[in-house]
Amino acid sequence: MKMHRFFRSTAAAVMVAGLFASSVAQADDLVMSQDINSLGFFVNVNKNGTVINESVTAGLFNVSNQTTGSTFLAFCYELLQGVSGGVLNPPGLPFAKDAATATVQKLFNQSFSGLDLNDASKVAGFQIALWEATDDNNLASGNYNGWVGDPAIDGAAALGFATQYLSALDNNAPETGKYDLTVWTNPTSQDIVQAAVQTGNNVPEPTTSLLAALGLAGLALARRRKA
Repeated sequence: MKMHRFFRSTAAAVMVAGLFASSVAQADDLVMSQDINSLGFFVNVNKNGTVINESVTAGLFNVSNQTTGSTFLAFCYELLQGVSGGVLNPPGLPFAKDAATATVQKLFNQSFSGLDLNDASKVAGFQIALWEATDDNNLASGNYNGWVGDPAIDGAAALGFATQYLSALDNNAPETGKYDLTVWTNPTSQDIVQAAVQTGNNVPEPTTSLLAALGLAGLALARRRKA
């Protein structure tokens, strides 16, 4: 998901989505909308040997599962894949289930329980850490580097939190919770992964009045797929 870049649906995309829906069992239709509390950043992205300075938005998506009637929050996670226009309005697009990477699982288990989803800087920092967890865990090197945030909206604070979460990964910090991650995949739009506390584990959910008010079951983030 690239929150800053929405792609128009094309006839080819609709055809691919239709084939995907018919060939994958237990696919659920998902609809996404962008949360208003998102922070803007610039980052150097290495695309097949060419470095491009990208404008990205770090924040949350609101996701509605049209098949089950449930709703949850979603993190932008996929720098090189845009959101298909078909996922922005009902009935959405069909997403199938897959597994999360070990690094993403570790990041959630270490830092997710302490995340305050009402704090835009912490949310943006966690999302940037997710992007980096799919690369090299370092804001200054790898395929994603040279992060710059808008100081007027606490971009520097967000990058500080990202550094904190990535440092926990690199230093094998102890886990503060255990979460079951469900990755939802679609070939024409960003993938997302939903997190829920493992059954029998008494660990806290991230703090947010929105989750409490809506009774949301979990949080999601996107999985990277190169364009």
